[in-house]
Amino acid sequence: MVFARIQDYGSRAGNNMSPDDGPYEPLNRSWFRALVQDFTPIWFTWCMNAGIIAILLHQLPYQFNSLHVLSTVAFLVDFVLFTIFSLIMITRFIWFRRQAYYEITDNINDLALGACWPIAWQIISSLVCLIVSNTYWGGHAFTIVGYVMWWIGTGWMVAYLLFAFLTLIRRHKTKDQKLPPTIVIPAVGVATVATTGGVIASYADGLSARLAVPTIIVSYMCVGIGIFMAIFLYTILLHGLFQDGWPVPDNITSMWVFVAPMGQSAAAVQILSSAASTHGRFAGYNKGIFLTESAATPLSVACILLGLWMSGMGVIWALIAFVAMMEKAWQGKLKWSLVWNSIIFPMGTLTTSFLLFSIEMDSPAFRVVTTALVILLVLVFFLNAFFAVWRISKGELLIVRKNPRARRDENGST
Repeated sequence: MVFARIQDYGSRAGNNMSPDDGPYEPLNRSWFRALVQDFTPIWFTWCMNAGIIAILLHQLPYQFNSLHVLSTVAFLVDFVLFTIFSLIMITRFIWFRRQAYYEITDNINDLALGACWPIAWQIISSLVCLIVSNTYWGGHAFTIVGYVMWWIGTGWMVAYLLFAFLTLIRRHKTKDQKLPPTIVIPAVGVATVATTGGVIASYADGLSARLAVPTIIVSYMCVGIGIFMAIFLYTILLHGLFQDGWPVPDNITSMWVFVAPMGQSAAAVQILSSAASTHGRFAGYNKGIFLTESAATPLSVACILLGLWMSGMGVIWALIAFVAMMEKAWQGKLKWSLVWNSIIFPMGTLTTSFLLFSIEMDSPAFRVVTTALVILLVLVFFLNAFFAVWRISKGELLIVRKNPRARRDENGST
């Protein structure tokens, strides 16, 4: 096999080795090595997308007999993909160790997308409680499973947010680069902790108020982290757009990520207030001034108002992202890439907010808009799946035999 030398990624942590002292890399790799070595966190967006579609199908205002079956199928797709992708990611860190670590952390985009892993975990934890615990064969045992998973995921997500931003601070990686829109994903992840916590507190079978209330309180704190962190980052990102214009055509769909912090936070405050009031968690707990039935009703009203504010901002970001895509399409520069996955989850969060409005306001308009958006998201998911499979079959995605890390010698040979 032909080999070439590459730079040792450990040198980025302070090692002064020269590129010529680095390890050898094969120019042409086996399919398994290519799969593992090039695997990045962006693939977990497939899990996130399948998961949020499962939640929306399960709670859709207009139900028919097979819709819960389709929701369960989407949940199983989410679970299977998460398991496979997690095994591949763990294998990459075990096999390539320092190289894998520095390749991800030295890339701002991949560092931010690393939050997709715990986000996908949190969505599965909520689906375990929403779907599995309410089946005849599931029950309360799976409520406890999902509940424990949620607390593990909460610690994971908060730890990753701190890790991502502390890494950026310590390495000063942004001084010579434009921040990508994906930088908001860790903030979205913390807001997702809140939304999934609200789902568990509201719909888990047999969950007591004693267990639900701590989830609600921590989730409200996470909403605050998600909102304020996103606002700070919005300022930087919007200034970058004013200064440099749209992202490059291959990444133009990343503009949809701007929707997620507002959509997810709007959904979170609504589902948490519903857990406190409609589902009686505060009444069942009944301690102090805040954790009472009398406090739950005004809290619900305030959260609906706050949700309307944030959803309005989410709609504006969605319109801006749509215009960006249409402008590139008009110029003939719009083409599919894996970044198209960034359309579904952000719009799914906004759709979840609309779904909750349709319940809280008994609004036919919100019900129709929610249903239309869910259909659109499912179509985009299948469109992405088609192009992904097509690109994988051509050897251009996921399994690329030619090693991009291979370097040519000065004489041009490898």
